[in-house]
Amino acid sequence: MSGAGVGAVAGAEVGRAPLHVSAAAWATALGTGLDEVWEQLLVGRTGQGEAPSAEPLRNHRVAALPPGTAGDEGGDEGPDGDTVARHLAVATATGARTLAGAGLGPDDAGDVLVVIGTSLGPHADRPGPSLYDWVAEAARRLGSRREPVALSTACSSGSDAIAVAADLLTAGVAERCLVGAVDLLTPNKRRGHSRLRTMSRGEPRSFDRDRDGMLLGEAGGFLLLETAASAEARQAPCLGLLTGWGASNNALGPTEPDASGTAAARAVRAALDLAGRDPADVAVVSTHGTGTVLNDAAESAGLALLWPPAQAAPDSAEGAGAGSGAAPEPGGGADPGSARGTAAGTAGGVETGAGGGAGTGSATAAGPRSVAGDLPGPAGDVAPSRADGVGPVSGAGPVAFATKGALGHSLGATGVVEAITVLLALRDRRVPPVPHLERVMDGFPLRLPVGRALGIGDGCGLSQTLGFGGFNTCLLLEPAPAGRRAEGGGR
Repeated sequence: MSGAGVGAVAGAEVGRAPLHVSAAAWATALGTGLDEVWEQLLVGRTGQGEAPSAEPLRNHRVAALPPGTAGDEGGDEGPDGDTVARHLAVATATGARTLAGAGLGPDDAGDVLVVIGTSLGPHADRPGPSLYDWVAEAARRLGSRREPVALSTACSSGSDAIAVAADLLTAGVAERCLVGAVDLLTPNKRRGHSRLRTMSRGEPRSFDRDRDGMLLGEAGGFLLLETAASAEARQAPCLGLLTGWGASNNALGPTEPDASGTAAARAVRAALDLAGRDPADVAVVSTHGTGTVLNDAAESAGLALLWPPAQAAPDSAEGAGAGSGAAPEPGGGADPGSARGTAAGTAGGVETGAGGGAGTGSATAAGPRSVAGDLPGPAGDVAPSRADGVGPVSGAGPVAFATKGALGHSLGATGVVEAITVLLALRDRRVPPVPHLERVMDGFPLRLPVGRALGIGDGCGLSQTLGFGGFNTCLLLEPAPAGRRAEGGGR
């Protein structure tokens, strides 16, 4: 489903019925309850904490799952625990909560198709069952009698899992899919990102002029995705709708980002086209926002192709950086930065959410591993911004936000986790502040919530992921129809 070169592909034809997200569940550094975690994000808390290592890492903080998240079957917990057992336990527990939230009991799961994505899963450190084998075991434990789908496309694995499930549902292969992703820390994942210098030495600061990298995290996330006919027949709860998805590939190399943003923008455009939407219909964008220099610059450039800064009107109080959105050239070791997929909003300025200032958080580093092209570069690669961090701001475009500074970069799981944040943002019409963001990088074309939650206007939402290997994926989500909003099933 990935386009060749900088081309883009989208699933299913325009005009088909939207797919229903009947329930969602996650396991994050801030907890497992949807509302519990979301409310902490809205007040600026993070899941960062120390995770000592004998390795000389650039940073020993991570956003690890709280003790007990993996349950009794998780074996030894923490980054040095039994990685296969932990991945299985988190997938099983999170998937089971999703099925229950959708109103499906153990006897109803037999015909549910399971689709799970991960980057390297438990295989970065030790030989063991293949990616498919542990996904098949998770599906069996969840009660599915169907052959599951396992996939790995680096940091876009979770988003691609959702897109693949959507294609299978649209093609009539299944009526219901339990789709998710799990990625937990291992010593080699920490060691690798430290040596790549994609890991921040301090705090992850997505889209900040002083950003220097990400911090890793752990997560699992699942959605129960089903056809409209299936959802309506059983009067399923509804957390939101999936109406578009698209993907592209940079075709540049294992880690190099597309500095022009063209490939990422094509994935966004493919999702919009599939949904029959325009950039002006988008109210909110969850960016990949790793906090690396190159990736954030590339993501900003891609967003500027969809919402040119020239269209900005300097009449909004909440701000992001202004400028051309130009990204540094991709040569040599530039620090990875991530770019965020974004949407154009509806009219007028966006009201500020009442969710208050940034709260203090528990400790655990969060930070996105940068997508294609996370190699560090000189400080000169970072364009200067105004001293107050606020430049001319669009009065009509979408609001962008980033959560990796709070939840860590959970690699292959990040796409599902961030899709859930978009569904919650559309439900509550507000987004959390970007953790540690103080001075917005020059050239960022969209509004960003700095220091406090921010309200969003009417419209749809985008979730964008950019992965190593040049994988760019965009999901387009819509609010639940009036009268069909989830009451507990998705919360």
